[in-house]
Amino acid sequence: MGHRIRKALLGNLWIKFLSLLIAIGIWLMVSNANNPTRTTLFMNVPITIVNQDAVADIGKVIEAQGSGTVTLRVTEKRSVLEQLNRTGSDFHVEADMNNITEMSTVPLTVTCDNPVITWDEIEISPPSLKVTLEDKVEQTFVASVSAEGVPGSGYEVGTSTIVQGKNIVIAGPGSLMHIINQVVAPVNVDGLQEDKTLQSTLKIYDKNGDTFTDAQFASLELKDEKGNVLTGHMVDVVVDLWRIRTDVPIRVKTTGSPAWGYRVSGITTIPERISVAGTEEALEALGAVFDVADPVDVNGATQDVTTEIDLTGTLSAMNGLKLITDADPSVQVEVAIEANGDVTLPIPLSAISFTNKPEKMDLIFTPADEVSVKVHALSEEAKKLSAEAIGLSVDLSVCAAEGSYELPVQVTLPEGYELASEVTLTVVSSKQAAQTEGN
Repeated sequence: MGHRIRKALLGNLWIKFLSLLIAIGIWLMVSNANNPTRTTLFMNVPITIVNQDAVADIGKVIEAQGSGTVTLRVTEKRSVLEQLNRTGSDFHVEADMNNITEMSTVPLTVTCDNPVITWDEIEISPPSLKVTLEDKVEQTFVASVSAEGVPGSGYEVGTSTIVQGKNIVIAGPGSLMHIINQVVAPVNVDGLQEDKTLQSTLKIYDKNGDTFTDAQFASLELKDEKGNVLTGHMVDVVVDLWRIRTDVPIRVKTTGSPAWGYRVSGITTIPERISVAGTEEALEALGAVFDVADPVDVNGATQDVTTEIDLTGTLSAMNGLKLITDADPSVQVEVAIEANGDVTLPIPLSAISFTNKPEKMDLIFTPADEVSVKVHALSEEAKKLSAEAIGLSVDLSVCAAEGSYELPVQVTLPEGYELASEVTLTVVSSKQAAQTEGN
C-alpha cells in the first residue's frame, strides 16, 4: 500500500515540475498585466545645497548655476508610482559641497520617502550642479513692509514696523549682491481688526523688478543689524491699525485782499469732503473739519481764482493721520470773486420754465441739479434778493435734432438788479428707444 502511494507521489516528477513552472509563469504574466512596470517623470524638483561651510572656511561663497531644479526619471511598478506626489515632494535632491570637483561641479544624490524606490531606479537630469565660487560681499539694505489684503471694515494699516529692525544685512556672492534693488517684508492684513504682530518671509527684488529664486536665496545669508541670522529669512512685523473717518469737510482759507471794489463771495472744493485714517489721538485733534494749511492767494483779484492744492503738505504736519489708501491727495479749489453788490444764487432746475420741449427725445441736462445766477445790485437801496424772485426760461426747440447744445438761459430780474454774467445750460438730446408692443 505504502509503495503505491510513494509511486503515485514520485511518478512523472518532471511533468509536475513543468506544470509548476508554467503556473509561476502564468502568475507572473497576470501580475505584470495588472501592475506593469512604468517610467514617470517628476519635473522641477528643487536642489538642496548642504555643507556650504566647506567653501565658507576658505572665505568663498557659492552661486548655483541654472534653475536650481532637476528632472527625475523613475522606473517602478505602477502601484508604487501612483503613491508618489506628482509635485516630486517625495524626493530629496542634495548637492554636498564636500564633494565639489576641480571643475566646480557637485554630484547630485537623491533619496525617496518611499523605501521601495531605490537609487538604481532613478535617473537624474542633470546629474550634477554647476557652481561658481566667489568672494563673499556684505551689504546693508533698508527693508520695507508691504501690506497685502484689506483690513476689517472701518480700519486701515497705519504703521508697520519690522521688529528686528529695518536694516537687513545680506552677505553673498558679489554677482548677486550687485543686482539687489529692494528688500520687502510682505504681510497679509486681510480682515485684520486689531493691532497684531505677523510673521513675514523676506523677498528680494532685483533691478529688473523680479524676485530672487530659491536657488539665488540659497547663496545668501541674511542677518539683522545686530548680526543675528534670520532663520528661514523670517522677520516679525508689528502692524498698527488706524480708524477711518469718512466725509470730513475740507476748509480752505485765503490770503491777501481782492482788488478795490471786489470781495471773496465763496470757496468751493472738489471733492468737498475726504476720508482719513488716524490714531484716536490724531482724529480727536483733527476735529470736525480738515483745515488745509496752504491758503489761496487772492491779492488783487478781480475774477474767480482757481488752483490745485496737494494735501500731502498738510498731512505731513499732522502726526498719526493720513488719507485712506488710493485717495487722490490733490484738491481743486475755486475762490469766487465778486464785485461789491454782486450776489450769486443757486436755482434748482425744477424752477426753470422749459418751452418747446420736443417729443420722443431724451434730454440730459448739465448741470443736473441747479444753475448759478450771478446778479449785481444797481444801488445800495435794492431790496434783498431771493431765488424765488428770479424767473428763468430755456427754449428747447433746437433739441428736436440729436446733438449736444449749450443753450442760453433767459433771466428775468426784479427792479434794481442786473445780470452780472450770462447763464447757460448744456443739453444732450437723443432719440428715445423704440418700445416693443405690449410694453
